[in-house]
Amino acid sequence: MARDPAVLDDSETSDRSAETAEYEGNTGLIDRRSYLTLAGTAAAALATGATAATSSVAAASDDPQVAELDQMSERRLSISDGDDLSSYVANSSDGELLVVPSGSYEWSRTLAFSRRNWGIRGEGDVEISVPGNRGRGTKNGYVLNVSGDNVFVENLTFDSDGRPAIGFRCVVNQRAEFRDITVASDGPRTWNAQQTNMFNVGAESSSGEVLLDGIVAYNNGNLSQYNGGNSRVGIWSSRSGKLTVRNSVLSGFPNNGIYTRMPGELEVDNCVFANNNVSAIRLGGSNEVVKNSTFYFDLSLDDTTHSHPQRGVSNVSAITADNRESASNGGYVRGCSFIVRNVPNATGAIRFLENEWVEVEDCQFLLDQPDVPGVGWNNGGSARLRNLVFDTENASGATVAASGGQYPTDENICIHPDLSDGAITASRRDLRFDWSQAHSYPNPSFEDGSSETDTTGSEDTDEALENTLVIDGNGTSERVDYRFTVDGEVEHSEHYSEYGLGGEINDGSVEGFVRGGADGFWFSGELTDLQIGDGPTVRVNGVEVDPAEIGGDDSDKSLENTLVIDGNGTSERVDYQFTVDGDLEHSEYYSEYGLGGEINDGSVEGFVRGGADGFWFSGEITDLQIGDGPTVRVNGVEVDPDRLWR
Repeated sequence: MARDPAVLDDSETSDRSAETAEYEGNTGLIDRRSYLTLAGTAAAALATGATAATSSVAAASDDPQVAELDQMSERRLSISDGDDLSSYVANSSDGELLVVPSGSYEWSRTLAFSRRNWGIRGEGDVEISVPGNRGRGTKNGYVLNVSGDNVFVENLTFDSDGRPAIGFRCVVNQRAEFRDITVASDGPRTWNAQQTNMFNVGAESSSGEVLLDGIVAYNNGNLSQYNGGNSRVGIWSSRSGKLTVRNSVLSGFPNNGIYTRMPGELEVDNCVFANNNVSAIRLGGSNEVVKNSTFYFDLSLDDTTHSHPQRGVSNVSAITADNRESASNGGYVRGCSFIVRNVPNATGAIRFLENEWVEVEDCQFLLDQPDVPGVGWNNGGSARLRNLVFDTENASGATVAASGGQYPTDENICIHPDLSDGAITASRRDLRFDWSQAHSYPNPSFEDGSSETDTTGSEDTDEALENTLVIDGNGTSERVDYRFTVDGEVEHSEHYSEYGLGGEINDGSVEGFVRGGADGFWFSGELTDLQIGDGPTVRVNGVEVDPAEIGGDDSDKSLENTLVIDGNGTSERVDYQFTVDGDLEHSEYYSEYGLGGEINDGSVEGFVRGGADGFWFSGEITDLQIGDGPTVRVNGVEVDPDRLWR
């Protein structure tokens, strides 16, 4: 059915034409800004009906000052594929603009220095790989930390294996610019650990400016990993100068997409945000404006995840009004689109935390998640609403304006009949969400593991590893052992794992354990057997399954238990002997210094001298004799050998 365009009251509106960015730079790379093409016609902001507030944020509409490139002299690097680019950067000087030729390079160092009139620019496709653990476990693991003044960084793609927290710090006196920077690697999902922010930027001078233009970052994190505020922020700033972010994409950050605590101005223009916790943007100040941007709440769009309710903290919103620390009251949201569909624990497209007022005008909201309001409240304040469309495509019944604060202005508000008005009153009911006014959200697939898809090959080539298996310890401290077998190939998935890559792979079989974290795998074929203790959740291709229903045969009892006799590194020999009433075999995974112990039917005799002997067995342990010293674990749990049986 055709939809009425989201044009409000023509008698009260004036035309606002689309703002189109001028694109410069190399055409060899996909233009980052091409990610921001609109889904349909060219961008035209929703009709604006109120102009009184325009003058109060007029400064945010001025073109930001950028780095002064005429103060730099180009130095073209003579560098080859695979070289360490960071060593060249470390040896640069004031007044240089390093020009990096097309190629693939390493960045092994964490660099920190002060430079004036300095920059680095990529020509063509410049792809940079950093170590997989970079930025994890610290807030200060920046690949580049540069201070000074007049800094320029352009056209670099960081595409690394693993889940590094690639970050840049640039705090200058007057001016800095980052343009066309892509962070293509997935962000970390480490629990209860610090993570380096992607950008920590700012100008110290109140007349200074920092510009981020064409930033593309699909963090694909776990939204619940807020970690008490220690996890990864997309863009952080707390300085006195102006910060402008435009033509950019930020998604999957567990600790805010843009988080500012700054007295300086903030302008966010023509951007796309998706699935960021606690908010896509913290807004606090009458000199802060967000405009012409689109916000998605929809986990089906990318590889961003959300944990089980008992793990971590999430409180998702698009705009959080927050005036704490160096921020202040107020803020403007103009010409934006909000799509709310599927994010657990979301608390509002726009949410008031601590801020006296925010003005929202010329915006549209698609509210398809019943428990998420258009405007929500943690604390009081005033929401000034003008020229808004609230729609639903699934009759969600969501509340448009929740109780908890004040609505001193609610002019020209269109609310779909299948939504709840809440604390305001609709002016009309006939307008619908106009997708041509919203940015689309493309998210390239950064494939996990080493599998590749070759569309030019024969159909008879090997199958790709199309299936996933995740064994999730659900945050507990108890160790639980597992073993599984597939009839195809299997490899680790760092994307689906937490606390590193667990499990030892031997052809199509894997043995391992989880202790609170998760072990993830890609595999082809069928899962033919899975043995695991109680506690962990098992998901195959994202769907939770019952391990007892995988593989096996009613006539053949599987080896579901583990026994490990651990000598704890001592040099003393200690003999042991045990018996089970079922089947028994060695476990190479749980053994150290080879496979110890001689198996005779259901009995074993052996010794340890510092190492460990591991076994799989079915049934019960009926006898165990062992000298003092070694630790005995059954199914990953330490036990007293004298109390294993009556």
